[in-house]
Amino acid sequence: MKLALVTRRYPPLIGGAEKVLSYLAPALAAEGAEVTVLTAQPIGLGLPPIEHCTTAKGELTVARLPTSRVRFLGTWLYASHLRRWLRSHPIDLAYVSMLKHDAYVAVGVGRERGFPVVLRPEGAGATGDIAWQSWGRFGRTIARRCRQADAVVSISSPITEELRQDGYDPDRIHALPNGVPVPETCWQRRDHWREAPRAVFVGRLAPEKGLDTLVRAWSNVRASWPTARLTLVGEGPERAGLESQVAALGLSDAVEFAGAVTDPTAALRAADLFVLPSREEGMSIALLEAMALGLPLIASSVPGNRRIVQDFKHGRFVSPNDPEALAAVILDQWQNFDRAVQMGRTARSRVRNEFSIAAVARRHMALFRQLIAEQGARS
Repeated sequence: MKLALVTRRYPPLIGGAEKVLSYLAPALAAEGAEVTVLTAQPIGLGLPPIEHCTTAKGELTVARLPTSRVRFLGTWLYASHLRRWLRSHPIDLAYVSMLKHDAYVAVGVGRERGFPVVLRPEGAGATGDIAWQSWGRFGRTIARRCRQADAVVSISSPITEELRQDGYDPDRIHALPNGVPVPETCWQRRDHWREAPRAVFVGRLAPEKGLDTLVRAWSNVRASWPTARLTLVGEGPERAGLESQVAALGLSDAVEFAGAVTDPTAALRAADLFVLPSREEGMSIALLEAMALGLPLIASSVPGNRRIVQDFKHGRFVSPNDPEALAAVILDQWQNFDRAVQMGRTARSRVRNEFSIAAVARRHMALFRQLIAEQGARS
């Protein structure tokens, strides 16, 4: 099976969607597929235009297509080269991240060349794909084309509901979760952790992540546990504002901005608690990674998080935008740490059984085979 995975951003660029595809692409190759990731060439990084990686069963190639720093010119160049590649290379199916310009191109070429196209929205709500189509440049035109895709993968019920409300055929919407690798060794409790307990957040420093709530909560945490420290791993538009908030609250010695990292595993293993205070989520890769390690956790009780965590079974929930409640639950997790550790172990088992990248790749391959067979029957 020859697959094209289309995503404008791909590692070494860092983000949730980028990480999803970087996990899925080699997992599909390990299932025997010949996978080509089509992505934009990051400006200034000097990456080779073609990278090959052979797995035990399949092959993985990353093809970086030309773009530009100039906003609209960059989109046009990338879309033009993507169209040219899809027209000139034989593939069995295209899988596209986000319902944007590259989805428009892929669906068009798929209908022209006779291969099925599967689209993958990466989020719901105000920052999601359907919302972007309502205000983005050519968004409504792109939306009409996207509804012609052979299938759409939904990672959460809010995304499914938005797709249905926007006119997508319910029979073409397939619920498939995100997946992550499950490390062989789980997180281990640190000796003497109570002397200076550590909490960690991993993700984009963006408004929807609710980090202003977490910083406000940290004042209350420090009032009860003066040695407690918080590490924020990631970059984003809110960093300057969060740094100012931390300074204004007198927390500069308690809150660390670690910046973006390619692999957050070391930061997660060094912590005693993972906190995800988001106002909205699709299906958080960072949350799944913390669960895969078995790290005790707290997550906001938004639909995307409730999809994968049960309160008091895999971790603790807290209402978003409530710093007092968040501080209380953080302290409760540390004061009842044996219970928190056991919930972390249960969360790890759930990820291994339901959200491992190998299992998710196999479910994708089953869908792809079905769509390719249906396309062949119509031809």
